[in-house]
Amino acid sequence: MDTAALRRKLTGRVWWTGIRNGGIYAIMAFGGPALGAAANRAGLSWLFIVGGPCIFIGIIGFFATLASIPVAVIVTRSCRKTLAHYSFDAFWPEITKVDGAEATKGRPKNMTLTLRTADGKESPLMRLNPVPRSSPWRNPWPKGIESGVYVSGDLPFGAVGYVPSSGAFFLMQPEDWDTTAHDRKQAAPDRVTRAQDADLTRRII
Repeated sequence: MDTAALRRKLTGRVWWTGIRNGGIYAIMAFGGPALGAAANRAGLSWLFIVGGPCIFIGIIGFFATLASIPVAVIVTRSCRKTLAHYSFDAFWPEITKVDGAEATKGRPKNMTLTLRTADGKESPLMRLNPVPRSSPWRNPWPKGIESGVYVSGDLPFGAVGYVPSSGAFFLMQPEDWDTTAHDRKQAAPDRVTRAQDADLTRRII
């Protein structure tokens, strides 16, 4: 798989999602009052009343989008650095959702899963963060994740998952960071150096 191309694709998706969501909420928040004032002058005061909830949602959504920028920058940067130092050289065909498994919309507190290879090798329990995150009213799980994912990284440290059936990305790290510390300490020096270069030697999500 062309990791460089996927890296560009991930960055483009994050930028597009942020601009799209920020733009939509900005129009709702700041365009709504102007439209309501024009409707009031035209004798359509009821239109402002109907549009009031949209303005409120727009304001909340706009500031929530602004507040999410620092986290989005950190997570996207980690994904980019990971894809710069690792390739998608492993496909994990079996995915078991654990916390948040029944979520169909919104953002559960945690979304965790385990991955299993065709020969039965199992990953630690991993916490994931979709990149970019889905809208609050949509299913938070990356679409098609049940069909298997490609993994780029070193699971005890962290990795980027890519769902080939939908093109979705997510960052994941061990749910119990302290329990998996032993695996990181036992890692060969070259693995540790590579993880450090990818900025995966600290808890990010």
